[in-house]
Amino acid sequence: MGEALETVQRVLDAFDADDEAAVLALLHEDLVVEAPGGVRLEGREVGAGYSASILAAFDDIDVDTHLLAEQGELVAEEYTLTATHTGVLRDPDGTEHPPTGRRVTLRVVEVYRVRDGLVTENRLYYDQALLIRQVTP
Repeated sequence: MGEALETVQRVLDAFDADDEAAVLALLHEDLVVEAPGGVRLEGREVGAGYSASILAAFDDIDVDTHLLAEQGELVAEEYTLTATHTGVLRDPDGTEHPPTGRRVTLRVVEVYRVRDGLVTENRLYYDQALLIRQVTP
């Protein structure tokens, strides 16, 4: 296991343990996050806040990782996320989707760039339209 994969595994373990301080310690202060809907954020706290705001809209979150692969300083993770929509979900354009209690299943790919033991980039890929269809009654 190389440095990049080891770092991402530590991030995932800290995330699973709900250890926000440990997650933040593994993110570069100039972290860049890109996500569907034209989202591009810069900064450790802003990037971590983006993920936290999405996850706050859901409960009973289960992540089933299918692939975790490293190539140099890049790590790709593919997983299926299953969760219950229990909070307000906000689109990048500001549209709010109130909680519906519906279960969602979403295939997600994340690509991480790691330098000097810290995640410097996190790019998320998922079907945003599918997510919205699943939470819309």
